[in-house]
Amino acid sequence: MTGQSTQHSDTRKEANVRVLIVSDIHSNIEALEACLADARTRGGFTRCWNIGDTVGYGPDPVAVLDALRAIDVPVLSVKGNHDRTSTRDLLWAQPEYYHRLADYLNWRAMSDADRDVLRAWPEEEVDLGFRIVHDPDRQYVTNTWAANEILTRTKDATHVAVGHSHDPGYFVSDSAPGEPVRCRPFVPFDDGDVLTFVEGHRYLINPGGVGQPRDGDWRTGYLLATIDGDAVTIKAHRVAYDVDATLSKLRDGDYPAILVEMLRPRT
Repeated sequence: MTGQSTQHSDTRKEANVRVLIVSDIHSNIEALEACLADARTRGGFTRCWNIGDTVGYGPDPVAVLDALRAIDVPVLSVKGNHDRTSTRDLLWAQPEYYHRLADYLNWRAMSDADRDVLRAWPEEEVDLGFRIVHDPDRQYVTNTWAANEILTRTKDATHVAVGHSHDPGYFVSDSAPGEPVRCRPFVPFDDGDVLTFVEGHRYLINPGGVGQPRDGDWRTGYLLATIDGDAVTIKAHRVAYDVDATLSKLRDGDYPAILVEMLRPRT
């Protein structure tokens, strides 16, 4: 497996683990709180995977970090590209001006202790048979070629969970052991979809963007996974949230207008 990883235990034998899977929260506290509340009405969760880009773009980095710290089950967080740059280690590394300005405003809002939290997160982790990484090899996994490459290079986990593209869905490979990985085309997740993993297949999943969806649906979204050994079932959920409150904060905080347009619901 490429990249930095922290120590982890072999948790594949744990039974009936319910995992809340989120990514690309992007400092949107209204969206995160809506996801957490909705997940709790659906039986709750015993673990949370936060697949990076927790900050950046949105107006509430500190509130989001506080909300994650307040979750009363283990939360596994990995770095995303905006988490790296918003600590000011690489503040001007973002290519577009609006990226840089939003990351600077997030950096300014956070304390040194908040930034230290982001710096301490690993680049990737392995848990319950999944490699958890925001942007493997610093790339978007949006086509079968990239998915084939990432699954091929993942040696210490069966499946992969990524973020970065803000596009909820999955790739699956039914290649036999020893054969080259060949994924089928990307399958988007719609609200209410249920995916049951087939034994012997390998999956690469993306929960989409909690704080900045980019699939044409303004609602926030997340995945709930039930993992019982090698048996995995994933349910996709979309949730309406108080987007007007988030938009008002962006305007009042002098965030770039393009970020307002990205979140604004289309009628």
